[in-house]
Amino acid sequence: MSLSEMEKETVIQFDESTNLATVYTASWTVARSLKKAGYQPIKKSQGGWWFKIPVNGISIQGEKETTKIG
Repeated sequence: MSLSEMEKETVIQFDESTNLATVYTASWTVARSLKKAGYQPIKKSQGGWWFKIPVNGISIQGEKETTKIG
């Protein structure tokens, strides 16, 4: 199954009731990076992976600084 660049989305979902985030990705690059970081997919489908990762493992890089979430 071949996806367009636009369809290779990644969605990160979390709330403040738990310290885990669910990451869905249809991107081989993102899935490979998460696996390389030591996370294993909890679910796979044709063209998509779901991971559970600690919220404090998420950071957002901006133009001026990188912010750690959690």
